[in-house]
Amino acid sequence: MSIEAFLWNYAEGEPVDFEFDVVRDILSTDDTNWNPDYGILTIRFCDPESHVDVFVDKDGPVTNHIRGIMVDRPIVHPDYLSRVLKILQLGNVMLFYSDNTTPNFWKEADPKHYPPDLLDQLGTPRFVDSPEGLLHLHQ
Repeated sequence: MSIEAFLWNYAEGEPVDFEFDVVRDILSTDDTNWNPDYGILTIRFCDPESHVDVFVDKDGPVTNHIRGIMVDRPIVHPDYLSRVLKILQLGNVMLFYSDNTTPNFWKEADPKHYPPDLLDQLGTPRFVDSPEGLLHLHQ
């Protein structure tokens, strides 16, 4: 079973879209490919085995809006983690994993922007201030 990472953004109880251009610029390396058929950014870090597929809205380049971000098989590469941390700093962005739903927030984010029942289902929020704080416990 593969693990997925999810990134969502909320304000005042409502989902907030990400800007596609901003997300693409933060996540992209020198070796990034866009698959317009499926809305996937394939991002490579150093070698072919250090890569992630990031699912965003396939209309993102046209609308410049992404409802959420899903990363298939997140990795522990330091450059990847530092880029995810930058995404967390775009607002009240929450990161959680499919096999460990504990919500992770940037240290200055306010989880109170999320619906209380959603946070109750996911668990007690954790706050991170470094890429190392994002290391997934199961990898």
